[in-house]
Amino acid sequence: MINRKIFKRNYQELTGCLHVHTEYSYDSHTPVADVIKAAYKHKLDYIGINDHLSNEAKEDVFFKDEKRLTLIPGFEINDIDNNNHLLVYGSNEVLKNKAAAEYVPYYHDQGAITFAAHPFERRSSRQIRKYVWTDTSINQFAGLEIWNALSNWVSKIRPSINGLLWVLLAHNFIRRGSRAAIKWWDELNNAGTRRAAIGSVDAHGLIFKKMCFSFTLLKHKFMFNTVRTNVLLPEGWEINKFSILKALAEGRSYVINYHRGIPYNFYAGISAQNEPGVSFGEDMDYKPGLHYYYHLPKIARVRLYCNGELHSQQLDEKGKFEIKNPGNYRLEILLNRLGWIYTNNIYVK
Repeated sequence: MINRKIFKRNYQELTGCLHVHTEYSYDSHTPVADVIKAAYKHKLDYIGINDHLSNEAKEDVFFKDEKRLTLIPGFEINDIDNNNHLLVYGSNEVLKNKAAAEYVPYYHDQGAITFAAHPFERRSSRQIRKYVWTDTSINQFAGLEIWNALSNWVSKIRPSINGLLWVLLAHNFIRRGSRAAIKWWDELNNAGTRRAAIGSVDAHGLIFKKMCFSFTLLKHKFMFNTVRTNVLLPEGWEINKFSILKALAEGRSYVINYHRGIPYNFYAGISAQNEPGVSFGEDMDYKPGLHYYYHLPKIARVRLYCNGELHSQQLDEKGKFEIKNPGNYRLEILLNRLGWIYTNNIYVK
């Protein structure tokens, strides 16, 4: 946890990984104890557990006894065709064999916090199926994944052609957020339906078997150094699973690839000169003299978007953009043309 002062306001910044699978998921063999150990290695503040169709991990002795790390129990569900994957937090009821049109509004009405997982996956090989969101009119969730590390990595893999390269240089192929998911996210916000963006690892610890050999691909300790979602808790908020989920649902966060660069002094937000301002997920009234300020640990390509359209861009480590009109403002920050940081919107009314 890092204490930050942004435009005369104090925040607590936590770094964490969402969409994490354990041995209680049918497609993972990683014990909860090993997941926690990997989180310690990378100094995570929180992790969100989302085993497929199971919330048993929270009963694991290592989960119950954990004190240093905030563990957020949840699960991942899907429809009967294994599409429309949804990350669910704040519910104990795992719905199975239902349609998305049933379970998405059901969890919303129940007060659970949910996120659409990898809604627009892509594949270069027909050998590997994709798991997509089939009806974008079903959107009663808090937000959606705009960058899923596993989906990004697997999108261009062709096992018989480039599979070894993808394994040996895995970090190089977690390249950027999903343009299709970002477009949907922008459309929802432009329609006045506020939705938050998250990034995720989708960590399983994939076991590869060939003849008498087997090894684990993309282990949790590898994935935890890729796509994270850092949350900004306002001063006075307690640090616990409830406050983290609230911050995620409200978009008080940004998505970042830690392997590309650690954001040790990154901050951004909108303010008038020498006045208190606002940061991600927050509102402010429009008035002349507003600027979107940013500060980075190194020079990068900074793009400001307004209502999903590119407004302006700069190549620098710190700077500002003039805000001339109300709108939904967010940043995309690139290093060497690759995705690094994606912020949630700031809403100027």
